[in-house]
Amino acid sequence: MQKDIWGMVGLVAVGLAGCSGDPLWPKRSAETAEIAPLPEGIVRPVARPDDRSASLGETANDAPVAQAKGSLGTTIVSLGTPTEPGLWIKTPLVKGPGKGRVSFRGKTIDVKLIAIEGEASAGSRLSMQAMQALGIPLTDLAEVQVLAI
Repeated sequence: MQKDIWGMVGLVAVGLAGCSGDPLWPKRSAETAEIAPLPEGIVRPVARPDDRSASLGETANDAPVAQAKGSLGTTIVSLGTPTEPGLWIKTPLVKGPGKGRVSFRGKTIDVKLIAIEGEASAGSRLSMQAMQALGIPLTDLAEVQVLAI
């Protein structure tokens, strides 16, 4: 039993020693790290903005934009960003965010309408959850009807 106690004391001592800021292995932070100068004529890249929606071509303001109600037309949809949750469609059929419906083969779901740049005849991107709710295989291109509500 005495061996077990000394073994545990040794483990605790080694574990605590790791917490003590050893001068042989100083911890470096981003604030204290030095940046090496670049050769003349080479430019460092600029940090990207944190607003992901701006980089995707969306407006930062999610306030609905006044738009016509009713049928906006048909569009060919493909799978949008799979990691972006919710029921949404990104389409050039709208000029700003709003509420809408998407219909496919007799099934209709309510979605968030998100404007993207492009010709009205250009394709659209539909969320994974919306494609699953409508029964569209994730690898298919499908023609859907889009309505503003």
